[in-house]
Amino acid sequence: MLPTSDEGQPPSQPWEQAGTQVGQEITGPDGGKMVWVPVGEFMMGTAGGGHNVANAGPVHKVRITQGFWLAKCEVTTAQWRRYLDEAGVGDWSDSDHPTPGDAYPAWFISWEDATAYCRHYGLNLPTEAQWEYAAAGPESLKFPWGKDYDPQKCGNPENPGPTGFTWPVGSFPEGASWCGALDMEGNVWEWCQDWFDDKYYANSPVDDPPGPATGTWRVLRGGSWDVGHRGEFRGVYRNAYDPTLRIIIHGFRCAKTP
Repeated sequence: MLPTSDEGQPPSQPWEQAGTQVGQEITGPDGGKMVWVPVGEFMMGTAGGGHNVANAGPVHKVRITQGFWLAKCEVTTAQWRRYLDEAGVGDWSDSDHPTPGDAYPAWFISWEDATAYCRHYGLNLPTEAQWEYAAAGPESLKFPWGKDYDPQKCGNPENPGPTGFTWPVGSFPEGASWCGALDMEGNVWEWCQDWFDDKYYANSPVDDPPGPATGTWRVLRGGSWDVGHRGEFRGVYRNAYDPTLRIIIHGFRCAKTP
C-alpha cells in the first residue's frame, strides 16, 4: 500500500513517496505505470565469456541504498506524442519515424530526447546500476526471467513483432523481472543516464554508482528487435552510442528516486 495523506487519501504525486514492497505499482506523472524497486545489493557485471562482454567487468558489488520507481514498460509512441504536444517540441516529427501503433515503444529517440522527456515530467533516466539491478535483482540473474535464454520471452529476431519489428509494450508478462518490470530485454535498446567508460567498473563506488563524470558516448541496455547475437540479451551487456543521434533501435524508460 502507498502511504496516505493526513486525510487518509493516497498522495496526489505517489512517485514522490517511497514504495512499501517490491513490484508495487503506481501511475507516474507521464501516465505510465511504474514499479517499486527497493534497496538492496547485487553483483554487477561479469567475469567474461559469451558474446562481447569484455567491457562488462570486473564483477563488483553494488549497493542500491535508495529505493526507486522504474517505468514498468518502455515509453510508448502515444506517451511520446503527448509529450511533444505538451512541450511544444517542433524539431522532432513522429511522421518521419512511424511506429506500428500507439502501444509500441517510441523509437528513433536520442539520449538528449529521452532526457528532455524525463525532465518535462520530473523524472530521470535510470543509472546503469539501477537498470541492471532492476533487470537482474539480488540474485544477479543472467536474464530478467532466469538463468536461461528464452526467445519467447522478449522481442528479438527469432520472435519478431507483428510487422517484423517491435511488439506492443508489455507483450511478454512471462519475461518480467523480479520487480515486475517488463521488456527489460528486447524491443528497443534503452538509454541510461551514464556516460560510457569501459574501465569504470574497476573503480566504481559500491554505493549507488553514478557513472563517469564525463565521456563521449552514453550507455544503452537491454538489446533490441534486431540484435545480432543472443548474448546481447544478457542483463550485463553494455552498449553505447552518440547521445545526439536518433536510431530506429533506440528508446527508453524512466525512473524516479523519491
